[in-house]
Amino acid sequence: MALTAEGKALTQSHQRQQMALASSAQAASRPIWASVLRAQGVWLASQLGLLADCFSRSQELTESYLEAYRSAEGVAPGPIERVPFPVAEMTSVILVGGPYSVKNLIGDGLSGDQALSKGFTKFSGLVSRQVLSGGRLLIADSTANDRQAVGWRRVSDGNPCTFCAMLVTRGPVYKSRETADSIAGKGTRYHAHCGCTAEIVYGEWQPTEAEERMISSYVGAAMTASAVDGVRIQQTVLWRMRAKGHFRDSPAVRGKQ
Repeated sequence: MALTAEGKALTQSHQRQQMALASSAQAASRPIWASVLRAQGVWLASQLGLLADCFSRSQELTESYLEAYRSAEGVAPGPIERVPFPVAEMTSVILVGGPYSVKNLIGDGLSGDQALSKGFTKFSGLVSRQVLSGGRLLIADSTANDRQAVGWRRVSDGNPCTFCAMLVTRGPVYKSRETADSIAGKGTRYHAHCGCTAEIVYGEWQPTEAEERMISSYVGAAMTASAVDGVRIQQTVLWRMRAKGHFRDSPAVRGKQ
């Protein structure tokens, strides 16, 4: 976690702000969702405009957070690397997750209303992910050019799935988008409805008690994978963490939901 109590509090506050922004974007997407099929062009323009505004807001919040966080951690002001809104990527994501997905659901036998309702549940998660990518990528790119930083790490929302927990256990090993994606686990990958955020680390990383439990779960699963399968990769480790853990997607937890 952060070196200082103030830095930790700022990271937690930033995470809450980002999740509030994601919820706002999801709520704003609902009224225009009804036109996803009957007026696809109008819907696309409206949804892209909404994503662009929220993507920019995510970066604004993160920029303010980074400035305050660096000050709290006692380091000099560092680079802030804004990320341009990726129009082509956003268009592709919302078309696939929007009208294409709804049409597929109708093709599977659902009524129009059923397809719209089920489709929006999944689509709202994509909205959250795409909006929050603004701040998440800003941190990744800013860290890459910050000579004071050890790296950045993933911070759980307190109720992670097994995949996110695994990435949390790695600590501040990510220095850029490229290094994050070259390390087993795809560090910059965030799933729909994910509440994780990123935090730059200056100095030695000290895991919290919750993070220590995640590390213990990972180490146990990894050791078993090495002994039984002879290889320690996502495919041999994650399912073991999930089976015996208490993560959001673990059987012991899902059975209570």
